[in-house]
Amino acid sequence: MKNFVLFFCCILLSLTLDAQYNLEKRTGEAVYTDNPPKIDGRLDDQCWTISNRFTDFLQYEPYSGIPSKQKTVAWIVYDDEGIYVGAMLYDTHPDSIKTQLGPRDGDTDIIAEYFNVDFGPYNDDLNAFSFKLAASGIQSDIKRSTGAGGRDLNWDAVWHSATQVVDSGWIAEIKIPFSAIRFPREGNKAWGFNLWRYIQRYGEWSSWNFADKSHGSTVNHLGELTGITNVKPPVRVSVTPYVSAYAENISNEKKWNNTMHFGADLKIGLSEAFTLDATLIPDFNQVQSDDVILNLTPYEVEYNEKRQFFTEGTDVFDKAGIFYSRRIGSTPSGYNDVDGLINENETIVSNPSETNLINATKISGRTKNGLGIGFFNAITEKTKAVISNTEDDSSREIVTQPLTNYNIFVVDQNLGSGSSLSLINTNVLHSGPDTGHDYTANVTAFDGRYLSEDRSYSLQSIISVSQKYYSDRDDIFGHSIYLNGGKTGGKIRYYYTLNALTDDYDPNDMGYLRRNNEFKNALTLGYSIYQPFGKIMRTLNTLAFQNEMQNIPRKYSNFSINLQSATTLINFMVFDLSLKINPIGSNDYYEPRVTGRYYSIPPSAEITAKYSTDTRKLFAITFSGRYKHYYTDLGMENYTFGITPVFHLNNNFKINHSFTYTKKNNDIGFSGLTPESIIFGKRNSSTIENILTLNYIQSAKAYFEFRLRHYWSKADYDSYYLLNEDGSLSDQIADQGNDINTNYFNIDMSYTWRFAPGSEISLVWKNYIYQSSSEIFHNLKENFNAMLAEPAVNSFSLKILYYLDYHSVVSR
Repeated sequence: MKNFVLFFCCILLSLTLDAQYNLEKRTGEAVYTDNPPKIDGRLDDQCWTISNRFTDFLQYEPYSGIPSKQKTVAWIVYDDEGIYVGAMLYDTHPDSIKTQLGPRDGDTDIIAEYFNVDFGPYNDDLNAFSFKLAASGIQSDIKRSTGAGGRDLNWDAVWHSATQVVDSGWIAEIKIPFSAIRFPREGNKAWGFNLWRYIQRYGEWSSWNFADKSHGSTVNHLGELTGITNVKPPVRVSVTPYVSAYAENISNEKKWNNTMHFGADLKIGLSEAFTLDATLIPDFNQVQSDDVILNLTPYEVEYNEKRQFFTEGTDVFDKAGIFYSRRIGSTPSGYNDVDGLINENETIVSNPSETNLINATKISGRTKNGLGIGFFNAITEKTKAVISNTEDDSSREIVTQPLTNYNIFVVDQNLGSGSSLSLINTNVLHSGPDTGHDYTANVTAFDGRYLSEDRSYSLQSIISVSQKYYSDRDDIFGHSIYLNGGKTGGKIRYYYTLNALTDDYDPNDMGYLRRNNEFKNALTLGYSIYQPFGKIMRTLNTLAFQNEMQNIPRKYSNFSINLQSATTLINFMVFDLSLKINPIGSNDYYEPRVTGRYYSIPPSAEITAKYSTDTRKLFAITFSGRYKHYYTDLGMENYTFGITPVFHLNNNFKINHSFTYTKKNNDIGFSGLTPESIIFGKRNSSTIENILTLNYIQSAKAYFEFRLRHYWSKADYDSYYLLNEDGSLSDQIADQGNDINTNYFNIDMSYTWRFAPGSEISLVWKNYIYQSSSEIFHNLKENFNAMLAEPAVNSFSLKILYYLDYHSVVSR
């Protein structure tokens, strides 16, 4: 009863503290011109004299709501081709303006001043296009949303800009063609709009329309831009054909494998709001290598998507969290079954680890009434393993994945004030009769999001149903329910989370889910201060209580208490601290790899800390550490240490090195299965990872990157046990010989030249070495020599893309 009264008092206090919060929008007007400006970094064009002034910027941070330390004046005009923005960013100390170079879409990783233009043509407080220009001329463009999509930095538009540092500050000029964005045909409605400025030496972000960081995201705080009328949406057709040459060699073989690739990316504006994107015969050989790890867990490793077609403009498909694009072109579903399908007199000649993508298409857009529609389809070709008979030299094929079609359909209705309703359906069709992989997987999800007008309260509900239809066995159906709601804005926050999944819920043909059959409840309390006080700029603090159970049958799994604190000082040093306590231990139903069995994990306490120096400086460094102790006589403990220094040697050259060391003493986990038993092992394991990245930026259009990664992980077993029915371990058994020593070594080196808007030439070299054995190396030199003794895969690729736009072709 005492705890309930305390919680109720917190609610009343939070309502009192936030009662005066008021969401206001500034309104500005764009002016039509017959004489558009020349984008040259000068403000001497006549059109700027007839435009309205946008000024009086207010700080977002560090001192929220007070005037910016430096004056900013901007002007906006438009014609039939696009919108033009000019800005005079005054500075009383122009010699302090930072102009570091960086790659396109370098975003805030570049030490430079910034000027941002945000457009939300549908004025829905949910979606926006952000065009960010550094004082050094580097462009970054971002598709933004308040949902799961967040910040889509992979979205690229073709736009024009110029900058110039002058005695009174610096100048930014921008032209955004109407063909680069989507907007409603009715031009008499206000657009969502904001202007931003970043002053590097102050660490100050300020905006024309005030954005309160304690209530919602910046997309929820757009002002309004009027005056854009009678604009006919332009023809939006572009094609980017490519040609590439690829050569690959394994170091212990003399032969080089050479291939040529031809293909294209196509964009067609189907209407003023809807666009078709297609990739035909894509080539992903230049995509950065995955950071592969040694995985001893029962869960699949989730890797980041790096293929541009699958990262650009996919925000509408991220609803409900059931789309994982790495499924498309991933490892064939029957890849691991091949070893068990060959006879004694047969060997595997080839077993491709990836399926080939034939084509992919997506259509997306939003109507004038805020209805978003998305359609995605991709096809991968049949994948086969080739098996050779050693006695008669004959061969046969095993289909590891049939021709497969991936499909998504989404409808998303904006409800205003950042609220929305979405329905998403994913469908995967495996067309493979007599292959063992002939089935259809379908997942349908409803995603509802509510955000109060004052951005203080939110509610999200996701209901998902998975269906699998087989030709040779019973169909399988499952469902999940996710609920999150409460006070999520202001100083004091509190919200409840429920996540319930049945044991048959499986979205993994096109999504990613670590585990199902769970029933989770969590209560999170938070108190944050966003205005500087003393030496603290801001501090964000949460306390969470989470109880986890197996859903079917309803059995206890885990209970934890998690305290987190993130504090930024006035000098921009950052301290993060978290403490997680598991006071009564947990039952792991996944580690045994057998349904219905579990492993009892003793109680534990874990502390994590992170410290970063001022990232605005030419040299910055981050330290991180974690220690976890289990309360048991077995001496189980884990600890991790990491250090990441970043050197900006000058405006062109940057060095970044990340070192991480993880050690697990007396770690206990799954080791193997026999027909009668589940075997666990006690091991000492360690992992060392080094990532070195060198960037040399020749100009705003040409840059070089070198990335080297070495990952060394080993697990040294000293004893083995049988897992009992009650989750405990029995006496030791014989050595199972599961020691493992693994190395992954990658070099990715690339040079990119953007010789025209949307067009580029890139040259990439990749080097890959993999080593794995049962011999444990304790000496770094011996391990490195053993790794270098393995064959290395080297590849070189040259790719040329040329952007052709309808308007540029017609005007020639």
